[in-house]
Amino acid sequence: MIKIKVIALFMLFIVIAAFKIESSSIEGLQIKFRKVSEDYMRPGPPNGPIISMPIEAAEGMKFVKLKLTLRNEGEKDCIFDFENVYISTEQDSLYRFLKFQAYFTGTKTKIKPKKEIDRIVLFEFPDNAKPKELFIEDKRYKIIEEK
Repeated sequence: MIKIKVIALFMLFIVIAAFKIESSSIEGLQIKFRKVSEDYMRPGPPNGPIISMPIEAAEGMKFVKLKLTLRNEGEKDCIFDFENVYISTEQDSLYRFLKFQAYFTGTKTKIKPKKEIDRIVLFEFPDNAKPKELFIEDKRYKIIEEK
């Protein structure tokens, strides 16, 4: 009976450890805002080999496009999911990540130590507001376009 309890506890430990390893971690994440732009149209899904139908923003809304370089300055993999990324207005209202532009389909992101990746991300955002900060987990990044 004691062997079964020990084995069960060991298995539980393995499951918890595996979950912790795959959970989010953004220590060391640095973000460079290469370009910030706004538009009322965005490319839609492909409709043939080279044609896509544009999608219009909802009334009172616009699309904010951020061209980002994400660099992991830490010593461990930087892991997070863009599904949980937001931008804020000056009044601190939050708007969730909408989609990637280009060919990226998965939102789960992993950046190895001392490596960087480029992403173009879209948000639907109020027409009369300016983007203030990008939120990834408990970190805030002031949206300032670098020249």
